[in-house]
Amino acid sequence: MAVKARIEGHVFDLDTLCELFSAGDPQISKEDDGCYLGSHDMDGLIDEAGRLVETASRLLRRVVGVARALDSSFRPVALTGQYTDDSGDGKRHHIVAAAMAEIRVKAFAVGVVTTADGSPRQPVSPPQGPPYMQLVKAHPDVSDVLDILGKPSVSMTWVDLYKVYEVVRHNAGSDTALKAKAWVPESDISAFTGSANRPDVSGSEARHARLPGSSPKRTMTLAEGEAFIRKLVVAWWDSLSE
Repeated sequence: MAVKARIEGHVFDLDTLCELFSAGDPQISKEDDGCYLGSHDMDGLIDEAGRLVETASRLLRRVVGVARALDSSFRPVALTGQYTDDSGDGKRHHIVAAAMAEIRVKAFAVGVVTTADGSPRQPVSPPQGPPYMQLVKAHPDVSDVLDILGKPSVSMTWVDLYKVYEVVRHNAGSDTALKAKAWVPESDISAFTGSANRPDVSGSEARHARLPGSSPKRTMTLAEGEAFIRKLVVAWWDSLSE
């Protein structure tokens, strides 16, 4: 990975991303002058600023989507518009491209584990992030979900969450097929859909303004709905990986 894009954010968030994507493609690494996103997808694009910005933005959005599914509270991370190129003459070249859109996730406080000499300890098991990213190549539905989960907002809306639910349900085949997978309890599905759809449960944030019938016996808050979607998505990804 010769070309890398510098990212910035709170140290806790960068440490979490470095842990999730410490190896593989894409990879996030901490270097002397900051934290960088690297991928072979960016190699060869250093002289094509438009394509480089577009590729780096897409990669970070999907990285953020994976991180959001795996962890519950991230804070902002962003592409700085600074890139490095380690190819060619053996020297590191620094390039500043056009301003980048900020990608936001929630914070998850994770410290860096170090060895006795202060250097970062290498994770024992392979990082979780890249295998989930690789699912995009074989499953377009995964790409659609990552684009939703990686959107530049701190929290998700009921509309966002339900879109993710619809993609997963479509991939499973039907409501009946999804419930048969037992990725999440059937009662959780009913509570989620009722809460997402009904204004008498979620008020103006609900997907619909009016719905007939009575409120469900069990409901979810928006935070509980987001936790439900994270659990569903990771279980779905794991099934695709198998």
